[in-house]
Amino acid sequence: MKRTNNYLIMRDQAKSYFLTFDQQMLAERWNLPMDGQTLYVSFFEQPYRIDRKSGSVFRLETGEEAGFEEVLSIFDLLCYPKSRPQVKPEFAPVNSLDGKPAGAGVSTAGTFDSYAAAFGKDSDAFCRTCEALHGIRVPIGDIGYEFTVFADLKMRLKFYEADEEFPPQLTVLFHANALSYARYETIFYIMNFQMDQIVEEMKRDKNF
Repeated sequence: MKRTNNYLIMRDQAKSYFLTFDQQMLAERWNLPMDGQTLYVSFFEQPYRIDRKSGSVFRLETGEEAGFEEVLSIFDLLCYPKSRPQVKPEFAPVNSLDGKPAGAGVSTAGTFDSYAAAFGKDSDAFCRTCEALHGIRVPIGDIGYEFTVFADLKMRLKFYEADEEFPPQLTVLFHANALSYARYETIFYIMNFQMDQIVEEMKRDKNF
């Protein structure tokens, strides 16, 4: 997706924000490998490298520069917490994470409708794709997958296939204290990035 200049500005601001931090402290906090030029990070179990001088973020496997959602998500996850959070084992829908009232974003209304419709076109391709992207099957909904976002923060997709009365339904859940790891708006960057990845990989699936 082509981004406007505003997104590029926000990406560059995120890089500058990262460069104000003690990178040795960040590496120790999150147990990340680091050398003189590079800090190495895993996001959705995919390897990235961060140039320690410029703040530029690259996908390690392809060498491509990371996109807007990746950059803002990675830097917020790295830098937003004041210390490493202790993850809560409970999961909560994205509209009812700590400190947020219920009612915003948990149903398939709006953005989630398009993802639910895409996933529902071929549930087998959806499962294959989730597993190719390091998802672990969990017993929620008709189809449920869990993904490791960063460190010990996890995201779950709970999907119900369409029937005679209802369209496909999708709920996104995170560890209940996810807002200790990242800002609320960043949680949406995180989940939209991963769901976009799933849709794009499903399109590449020969059976989709």
